[in-house]
Amino acid sequence: MMQIKRQQKGFTLLEMLAAIAIFSIISLSAWQIFQGVMTAHDVVLTKNERLRQLQYTLLLIDQDLQQIADRGTRVDNRVTAQSLFSDSQMLDSDDEALALVRHGWHNPDYRLPRPELQRVFYRLRDNRLERQYHHVLDPASINVEPVTQILLTDINSLKFSFYINGQWRDSLLLAEGSLPEGLKIEFDMNDFGRIERRYILPAPWQPAL
Repeated sequence: MMQIKRQQKGFTLLEMLAAIAIFSIISLSAWQIFQGVMTAHDVVLTKNERLRQLQYTLLLIDQDLQQIADRGTRVDNRVTAQSLFSDSQMLDSDDEALALVRHGWHNPDYRLPRPELQRVFYRLRDNRLERQYHHVLDPASINVEPVTQILLTDINSLKFSFYINGQWRDSLLLAEGSLPEGLKIEFDMNDFGRIERRYILPAPWQPAL
């Protein structure tokens, strides 16, 4: 009798191990690419949100300065002649601070018990750029806590300069009755670096009672 040997075709163990190894490498590479895409997407979203916050902050500062009012601070029933204040020793700021009064605080039909004037403060506190204001123009006590808006975080410094009589000055050493024609704000951000913005102030400033 003739014996017919049947040969069985299939994969050897070595071929299976090689296929599994190749599949694993391809899967790992695809996962790394996917992770890279997701990380880049998160970075873009974070940068866009940070940029949006920066644009909102600069717009808010611009609105405050464009409606700045010549209105001092009421002390002992008297209003000071100086209406703009800036110093590194005020408002518990970690750097320089700014205080001003602005027009245009929305009060429809005067329904709220306050004027349309708003006293606004800018300061640096715990690496945060903050905007503060009171619910009334002249608080009855210096111990009244203002409302605080956190505009930007991770801020390292805050500086103000003032354009007076044709030159930029680092302090508000004003002659009596003179007001700055321009204001420069400068702050340092951890991610975007140094940001500088210059504003032309209204001339003349709007008076306020």
